[in-house]
Amino acid sequence: MGCSLSGLNALYDAATGGGDVWINERRFRVLRQIGEGGFAFVYLVKEHDASSDAARDRHPSHVSDDGTYAMKKVLIQSREQLDLVKEEIRVSSLFNHPNLLPLLDHAIIAVKGRLEP
Repeated sequence: MGCSLSGLNALYDAATGGGDVWINERRFRVLRQIGEGGFAFVYLVKEHDASSDAARDRHPSHVSDDGTYAMKKVLIQSREQLDLVKEEIRVSSLFNHPNLLPLLDHAIIAVKGRLEP
């Protein structure tokens, strides 16, 4: 497990039941929760078709040997939290260090209701 994906306000029902999650064009199966804190949860996920053409086009350092990844879900309840998460995505995309998981992809998905102002 060498890479991370950020799923923002995603996985809503799937993450608790081991369902499938789509992040843009990639499909993952939630295997289990591996961490939580504040408004965020981290899950171990496995990519459904890790041998696809799209997977072959990725940089080798961004491809997991066994198809598993860490996926972060953040429950966003206000515009301020949304802005903070967008900044986290921006900053995380700048990381380039062997001891840090790279941000491979992200999605912001509105689920059930509206944000508080």
